[in-house]
Amino acid sequence: MDHHANRLRGRLPARQGQDAWAKGVFPAAHERLKQAAAAMPPDAPAQPFVDALTELVQAQAGTTGFVVLHRWAEILERHFPPQLPDPEHTTE
Repeated sequence: MDHHANRLRGRLPARQGQDAWAKGVFPAAHERLKQAAAAMPPDAPAQPFVDALTELVQAQAGTTGFVVLHRWAEILERHFPPQLPDPEHTTE
């Protein structure tokens, strides 16, 4: 067996241990995030970031893999929509 295969085999138990640890702590950490987000004043400058992070973490909680790119785009687009040009604003 080559050196690379030995290294990969050695990582498997560590990876499985990390996954088990993450599955154990994620629900409580997710709940703390939701509580902190709920305690934030709605007019706080960081509110769009908090809302996006909370929604992304919720999306991650609903999957066993990674949140797919199109889901990230939907969430970010919702919380950080493109700014439309202001018809009242002139550069003259």
